[in-house]
Amino acid sequence: MKEYVFEELGYFNERECEAIKDAMQGKTYMNFNIKWSNCAGNCTLIICTDYEDKESEIKNFFLHCALGQIFEIQRSR
Repeated sequence: MKEYVFEELGYFNERECEAIKDAMQGKTYMNFNIKWSNCAGNCTLIICTDYEDKESEIKNFFLHCALGQIFEIQRSR
């Protein structure tokens, strides 16, 4: 699996990373694997997939799907 690091999103805390993983792990035809790098509580989000495409396309698709998940969670409340 290739790794795609979201340095451009800044840092998350571990709780936020867990929530992103809960929402996005294994989702879509890209079958995302979610992980992060933790340095003194500052976590950088990393996604992994075997899907072949340009890095920018994979990252954009992930963000689109993640925002859609937030909408679905809010709607179900």
